[in-house]
Amino acid sequence: MRKIILNLGNGTLTGGYPSIIGEVMGVLSSPATDPSSEPTIGGHPSRFTGQLPAALELSDTQQRWQELYYARSQDLSFRINILQRESLRYSAGDFNQLCADLVGQLNQWLNSPEFLPVDRALRSELAKADNAQIILETSDPHLRKLPWHLWQLFESYPRAELSFSSSDWQPLSVTPPPSSQPRILSVFGNSNDLDLSADMSALSGLAESSQATLSVLESPSLSELHEQLWQPEGWDIFFFAGHSKTQGTLGVIDLNQDERLTIDQIKFALIKAVRQGLKIAIFNSCDGLGLAQQLSDLQVPYVVVMREPIPDYVAQKFLQYLLAAFVAGAPFHAAVGEARQRLAGLDTDVPCTSWLPVVWQNPTAPAIYWQDWQRPAREPVAQVHRGWRSSYGGASPSHTGLRSSIFKSCLVSSMVLALRALGLLEPFELAAYDYLLRLRPLESVDPRIVVVEIAEESTSKYGYPLPDEVLTTAIDQIAEGSPLAVGLDLHRAQPKPAQAKSAQEPIDQGNALLTSATNNAATSQFRAAPTQALSEGHNRFLQQVEQTPNLFLVCSYSSPDENFQVPIQLSEQTRVKQVGFSDLPIDVPATGLRESLRESRGDLFPKGNAGLRGAWVRRQLLSYEPKFAATPSTCITPYSFSFQLAFEYLYENDIAPLEVTPDHHWKFGSVVFHSLAQRVGGYQSLETTSTQILLNYRAGQPAQKVSIEQLMSGSFDVDLLRDRVVLVGYNAPVSKDYFETPYGPMPGLWVHTHMVSQLVSAVLDDRALIHTLPQWGLWQWGDMLWIFSWSGLAGYVSWAMKRRSIKGLPAPSLWLLSVGLGALLLYGTCWLAIVGGLWLPLVPSALASLGAAVSVRQIRPVQN
Repeated sequence: MRKIILNLGNGTLTGGYPSIIGEVMGVLSSPATDPSSEPTIGGHPSRFTGQLPAALELSDTQQRWQELYYARSQDLSFRINILQRESLRYSAGDFNQLCADLVGQLNQWLNSPEFLPVDRALRSELAKADNAQIILETSDPHLRKLPWHLWQLFESYPRAELSFSSSDWQPLSVTPPPSSQPRILSVFGNSNDLDLSADMSALSGLAESSQATLSVLESPSLSELHEQLWQPEGWDIFFFAGHSKTQGTLGVIDLNQDERLTIDQIKFALIKAVRQGLKIAIFNSCDGLGLAQQLSDLQVPYVVVMREPIPDYVAQKFLQYLLAAFVAGAPFHAAVGEARQRLAGLDTDVPCTSWLPVVWQNPTAPAIYWQDWQRPAREPVAQVHRGWRSSYGGASPSHTGLRSSIFKSCLVSSMVLALRALGLLEPFELAAYDYLLRLRPLESVDPRIVVVEIAEESTSKYGYPLPDEVLTTAIDQIAEGSPLAVGLDLHRAQPKPAQAKSAQEPIDQGNALLTSATNNAATSQFRAAPTQALSEGHNRFLQQVEQTPNLFLVCSYSSPDENFQVPIQLSEQTRVKQVGFSDLPIDVPATGLRESLRESRGDLFPKGNAGLRGAWVRRQLLSYEPKFAATPSTCITPYSFSFQLAFEYLYENDIAPLEVTPDHHWKFGSVVFHSLAQRVGGYQSLETTSTQILLNYRAGQPAQKVSIEQLMSGSFDVDLLRDRVVLVGYNAPVSKDYFETPYGPMPGLWVHTHMVSQLVSAVLDDRALIHTLPQWGLWQWGDMLWIFSWSGLAGYVSWAMKRRSIKGLPAPSLWLLSVGLGALLLYGTCWLAIVGGLWLPLVPSALASLGAAVSVRQIRPVQN
């Protein structure tokens, strides 16, 4: 089952919807083959965008339709107290024509050219799915009242179902049913002029046929309802029938003849019920969109309401159709759709009856099946065959079976380690590593660093690249704040006059290590300019660099383009001491591209520019010997940009001088930065010609941010830069300086900021560096021992569960439970470890444990 979220943004029918975002959450597994299993989401998410124009005629038609609907409702028995309206005359012919006009105008609107990209994307995704949920996110109450189920899209894909959601929601973790049978709390409110007996009969019949627990409250008081919602056993379904309506944005129900109830009055009771397993709320009453909005805010997974007043006998039929489809095996949201379609048979008597039911859901809620609650009774356990050895009565364990279990566990672990050594598990280990990093608790902003960001608005105002005149003024402004170190993540080998225009250069798709060059495009236009005729602004810039010893520039080993080098006018001492290379070590996905790179180049810095898609930055370079560079370069500094800035800051803070340990590792103060070996953690083939460490990203924004406009306008207090590290660089699409990180795409400027923060925080705050279990050279014996231990534990537990089955216990259930608990224990341990900076081999351990559990499960009991 495919789940698609369509967010219409903050638009209106009269003003249009300028920013529509569609997102495919993934493919949901179906429990058809195993009703007791929990649905899961898999596959890769995707996103698409579009727009919708204003629809004034559609808005007027919808308003006129609603007025006639209410006028007709005065003559029928509805589950709402209809307000009498003057000057409204109902005409069946006019109303039928309005229904047709409303549907036609809706589809004409959705066929707008601006919406065509969304329509195409939806059809492409729906063509891949047997079933699908399209979840419409909108805060516009008028939009929710349109008959979206009559969108022509659903005629082509009849197994797709539409539901609504608010724009603000939180990920939902649905608890499993507290018992083997569903628990239903039904509330029958004020029944004046209504016949609620049919609803009562439908629910009673369901309870009798399925042995569900049904609790009925008839015209209860608020305290009685509150008490029931707080029951510790919890409820799976909440049902209400009676009078209700929406007043403004709030839903109101008539609890009894004297009391009216809002959701806020039972807010905490409902929150408690959700935590105890409440999954479905059905309001078989009128005008319930206000109720749906409030219940979704309380994280109720699925809510069913009526968008307009509903005739009493139509509400009765709807409940019967819904329960029949749900019990027959349809997921709940699809059961509502089937019930709506069956209501179309009543449209002859009451036009547009099938428009009324609406599903409101949390987008992260899994599909719910009635069979999830219909767990079969436990089968009697067969008697132990007298030919089998049994531990019943305290007999000694089977040493033969235990030895076989140990052997299989070791064999599986060896196979997993072989796959790991070949690098076949590397992409999966790195993905798991990224995921665990993202789950860490947020950290505070590093107060020692400030980033001056040149965003897209800045490039529009000042031009791209940033002119020398603007840059020199910005440097003067920064200098007034007396920072300890200033880093320009800008390549300035050539003059950048104000009148120059940018020109994007093609991207070399053959990089395995990229330069974080925030000025890596728009440089070719300077090549024709004679270097002798430097502009006044560029001369001023060179003077600032020479006269400011704590001002650092960047260069690149990986690009042959002279624009990525150091200005040749600078002295050699400056080019060594005040320059850091901006190259970043990247991980390219395991594809043919990666293999061709390995075969074509053995050096660390291949030629090319930044911009390779799928370039992941997980490591940090500290130093590199220039003589190893394959590309001739004027970049002669052996230190990285982040290393230079951190060194300057620590030096100014009187940290012990930089040392090199006997085993050739950098040491600041008491902190040693151990360079990565060829095999470390999930990596199996790293380059070792450089000093590099794992990058422990700060969980959150690593530094305070200020725009260059604020700096130039004087609206920023430069005293806030005092005694800090200041980085200046681009965060604009035109720079093409973006990299994939565990926290999503990130500009090179902010990657360098994380790197500086890591070095400074490790020395001054004892913040943990990412490290792994002990190893000796390339021999990752710590990881091996960890993997063998988990495999052996899983094998032993599986063997023990096998023996328990001979005692007459339900072995499959025990085995599955033990595997699940073991997986949770392994996952939780690895998460706690990464919070403390320790990278444990999650994927190999999980594979070895599962393989050992499955293989040991196949061992036959030993015969006498």
